[in-house]
Amino acid sequence: MAELCIREIEKADLPALTALWARTFGDSEALIGAFFRLLPDLGLGVAALADGAPVGAAYAVTGLELADAGGKPPVCGYLYAVAVAEEYRRLGLGRALSQAAAERAEARGARLLCTLPAEPSLYGWYERILGLTCALRRERRPVAPAPGEPCMKLSTTEYLLWRENLLRGRPHMRLSAPAMEFQRLLCESCGGGFYACGSGVAAAYWEDGRLLIRELLAPEEEREAVAAALGAALGAEQVLLFSPARPGEGEPYIAARPGSLPPDCVWNLSFD
Repeated sequence: MAELCIREIEKADLPALTALWARTFGDSEALIGAFFRLLPDLGLGVAALADGAPVGAAYAVTGLELADAGGKPPVCGYLYAVAVAEEYRRLGLGRALSQAAAERAEARGARLLCTLPAEPSLYGWYERILGLTCALRRERRPVAPAPGEPCMKLSTTEYLLWRENLLRGRPHMRLSAPAMEFQRLLCESCGGGFYACGSGVAAAYWEDGRLLIRELLAPEEEREAVAAALGAALGAEQVLLFSPARPGEGEPYIAARPGSLPPDCVWNLSFD
């Protein structure tokens, strides 16, 4: 049996960790490389090593804080991209890596711990190992594209400023500039990006031939028109709009420790 250990990632680990990430999640080396370049400001990563070679990893994004929920905004640790090489699975490494990333995030000041499980069966797993349960839900709704207000692409800084202005006074997960930059890169890796359209802003990308609007911030009475106009401007035949759902409705979304997130928290921009 190979000797196993877990430690924070080092520069020499990156080629092996890049290959593991690409095999597990199918992301491009360009996107993965951007994550690692941003990582010192985004958060931290831990690696599992077998005889000195990386065979697993987990990351904690700490460039997030819960804003406008009363008191000093607490930092959030968001578990991301937990991966173990196939030949080392079923040895408890996923659990150990998740726990190690969570502990290090908390040591760096994260008072909240959250994640978006990759599949429904993992909600129970995260509850068992870290006490995380479904805290926020979301709904997805088709919107028919239709011409409307003009749309334009936004930079990371522009989107961050527009977003904070539109969410002022509402409990929401505020992203740091590096975290928002990675969100932009995630969207652009799938042909989308950040957009302004009429009185709103949106983060969107393409998947299976459809335009997915992951976040749309606009007055409630204008949301569908903005989504329709963005779809038409980007040449979409189908648009799927994601929105926060009330407790008990929609589909499970963010998992967190019970009571740590307000039920009306706006958190549209997860890393998935």
